[in-house]
Amino acid sequence: MRAICAVAVAMLVALDVSSADAQSTRGFKDSWFWGVKAGGTFYQVQSDADGSLSPLGGVDWLITRTNGGLYASFDHTFFQDQSVFINDSVGPVDTIPRRVFLSGMRRFTLAGMLFPYQRKYLQTYFGFGAMLNQIDKAEPEGTFRNPTQERLVNATVREFRTSLTPVVIVGAQLRLLYFSGFVQGTSTRATRNFFLFNGNNWRSTVEAGLRYNIGSSIDPMR
Repeated sequence: MRAICAVAVAMLVALDVSSADAQSTRGFKDSWFWGVKAGGTFYQVQSDADGSLSPLGGVDWLITRTNGGLYASFDHTFFQDQSVFINDSVGPVDTIPRRVFLSGMRRFTLAGMLFPYQRKYLQTYFGFGAMLNQIDKAEPEGTFRNPTQERLVNATVREFRTSLTPVVIVGAQLRLLYFSGFVQGTSTRATRNFFLFNGNNWRSTVEAGLRYNIGSSIDPMR
């Protein structure tokens, strides 16, 4: 039994060393990185003039070529807030503001990347693409005068829960022994038909995390 345990431990050590060696010998070009990230989202609801910063967490994938590549990510922003709607009426007597309680936001990002500065241990990048934003939960407060008003409110909530906007990404990646660390910022338009619209029409995030090089992004010829 001791011999089996010793062999198992030796195999695990060898696997860990070989994995570290493989990561340390892989470059940045023609690679496929898997990553995890955390950060914060700066946002502002339509009915609140004060902005807020909420935490986010997610995963991303970076596929590199010589001077450019492809970036994809999914993340979730954790927040709870409320937005006030005035125009949810079906008649002139319905003028009481209706609050909508908001919770969480999911983001899907796809962007083309460029790598203007590449050295052995440090690479910078920027990208341009599209981001799909979706509020996780949006629940209107109160009762409805009739089914027509209920349909109007629910349709408005559905419209304001989701937006598809262009996104700009700027960041840098530092090559470490086992992983690569990165820090980046994103900025995207905050459209008027979205709950998290703000006065300057832009919503930004700051993110940092680790990426692991799983291997070549080029399929070898057979």
